[in-house]
Amino acid sequence: MTVTTIKIEQIINHTRIILFPSLLRKKDKVYLIDCGYEETFGNLVGELSKIGIQVNQIHGIIISHDDIDHLGALKKFKEQNESIEIYCGSFEKDSVSGKIKSERLVQAESSLGDLTGDYRNWALGFIHALTKIKRLEVDKTFHDGEIFEDEIQILHTPGHTKGHISLFIPNQRILIANDALVAENGSFEIANPTFTLDLKNAIKSVEKIKALKPQKVICYHGGIVEEDVEAKLEDLICRYKPILDH
Repeated sequence: MTVTTIKIEQIINHTRIILFPSLLRKKDKVYLIDCGYEETFGNLVGELSKIGIQVNQIHGIIISHDDIDHLGALKKFKEQNESIEIYCGSFEKDSVSGKIKSERLVQAESSLGDLTGDYRNWALGFIHALTKIKRLEVDKTFHDGEIFEDEIQILHTPGHTKGHISLFIPNQRILIANDALVAENGSFEIANPTFTLDLKNAIKSVEKIKALKPQKVICYHGGIVEEDVEAKLEDLICRYKPILDH
């Protein structure tokens, strides 16, 4: 199993966006973990091409959770390769496929009553973007602890959303955290704590990750952390300990 981390950098609506999706390659199968915004599709396809991967070679896209920056480009990929299979955690199958509202949309809509002025306008724009996501049927769902392609351990790491998943490759000690963690200045933080739906569960998910003793952690926001991983995970847990004890 080969793991490649891709860096996507782009300005969207005057905001600089940096994403780090990962690519898994095993023999003739290629899996993309999360696929960015619809707006970053061309950029991502270009970066994949630089490492010799074309859209028609991608066997499947694994969606870590239902957020616009993780599945916004899903329909674009499917349009260029109808055979791409879509995977996600079992808890979020219905929202990823569009059968129910995503947690993020419900959260954004429920916040409107408390917002005024520019904050309300921003929230309305965000809600509009969420409702415009082009959704597709899910081909396969994952459960916590499941082993995929004989090497990848699926981890249910709730908190950021209820069905968020991370991936662990034990024989390489690589943890693909997605949004269970973000990397900031070489250390770890919780992804958007203000928007995290269950902060206590998010910290418990960090404890679950730490117990696996990863030596390399890939964060969708912030990239790769390889030095003092265990100590940095422990530091994050300690900083949020009052929330766990509350």
